[in-house]
Amino acid sequence: MNKQQARLFIGRSEMKVLHLSDPHLFADGHSTLLGVNTNESLLAVIDDIKSRNINPDLFVVTGDISQDYTPESYQKFVEYLAPFKKPVLSLAGNHDERPKLLQYLSQQPFLPAEQLITEHWQLLMLNSHVPGKVHGCVSDEELSWLESCLVDNQDLPTMVFTHHHPIPVGSHWLDQIGIDNGQELVDLLARHQQVKMCAFGHVHQSTDRTHKHTHYRSVPSTCVQFKKHSADFSASQEKPGYNVYNCSKSGLVEVEMFRVDSYLPSVNMAISGY
Repeated sequence: MNKQQARLFIGRSEMKVLHLSDPHLFADGHSTLLGVNTNESLLAVIDDIKSRNINPDLFVVTGDISQDYTPESYQKFVEYLAPFKKPVLSLAGNHDERPKLLQYLSQQPFLPAEQLITEHWQLLMLNSHVPGKVHGCVSDEELSWLESCLVDNQDLPTMVFTHHHPIPVGSHWLDQIGIDNGQELVDLLARHQQVKMCAFGHVHQSTDRTHKHTHYRSVPSTCVQFKKHSADFSASQEKPGYNVYNCSKSGLVEVEMFRVDSYLPSVNMAISGY
């Protein structure tokens, strides 16, 4: 398996990670998803980050960057994040095409690495993408790589990022399209005490659950949100958002979840799917 490693922030006692997910961008800046202009909503998120004077050390993006699979959608994303001049790690979501993501999100400050090692932390980008499918799966090869990283770095507190959710979030329709072998992943992480968090996108909502020593946490989408605890597909009027993880050298993670107060999404509640 051809995996890449990056080493950053040596000599730093703390690290601030900003987690974005599911922008669903189009080539056409006027296109909408469930009534929400995804281009405008992502720009509103970026403006919110700036207005709060949040200065992350690193961006992590957990997929569904594009909605229409176009080069232009990825190029827009690069254009919006590059001015921060901060490293960006990214994963493919079910709406992405991995070859395009690797093509357009691999030049500085975007890093093609799946493993980030700092003086005090390890971050692992776990691929759950299944080409042509909505649900996710983590291959045996990917799980083997994950375990080897955990075994080799037992002294480093670790965060694992995926696109799909490995645990149920309490919405029947969403829990049919998570990671098919999610329990296998959960069991693996439970065997390694240094895993502090598994964070993911895909579900377009903020959730938090703990299993053993690991916090499982989702991030709001930068566009439309999905209604929590819904049996069938249902959108929400909640505003776009993002998470910030403040990581200390002691292995503690302080989590902040932000919503874009100044932006009111025009969600079309009558649409029954996307």
